[in-house]
Amino acid sequence: MLEKKLGNLRPGYLLRFEELIRQNAQFGGGAEEDKYKKARSFSNVYEFYVYAYFLGLKKTFRLEIASTDTVKDFWEVLNWKPKDLADSLLASALGESQVDLSSLEHMEEKELNVEIKKVKETIEAYANGGFDYIERYLKNDPEAISDDRVFVNLLAD
Repeated sequence: MLEKKLGNLRPGYLLRFEELIRQNAQFGGGAEEDKYKKARSFSNVYEFYVYAYFLGLKKTFRLEIASTDTVKDFWEVLNWKPKDLADSLLASALGESQVDLSSLEHMEEKELNVEIKKVKETIEAYANGGFDYIERYLKNDPEAISDDRVFVNLLAD
């Protein structure tokens, strides 16, 4: 049941990052050759989202979503590829959200939903923190985006 609930998560990002995401990731799939023609660094939004999550985690930078924030979501985690990478994100988020895995099997569904919400909020906080970090980095160095290795360099810093 836990795996199903985690797979059905649709983590969101703050609307203010929409332009950053559109500039660097392909929305809505499409033919592989079209993705190259449009010169996006990431073939899918979820790939950029996973990258932003791990960047936020590496930099220990979280950006919490407030109840007044406008949030966009996209595809469920179960559709993200490669599955191993999505599973790594979920495992990491489970650990970061300090969910007591041994107690999950004894929880009622309502209690389990509270724990799943913690995991979702953790994913969102680190991903939005990563997007914020990228946005600030590119604002400070607008020419950096023309470097093919900009996203590799961000992780290396």
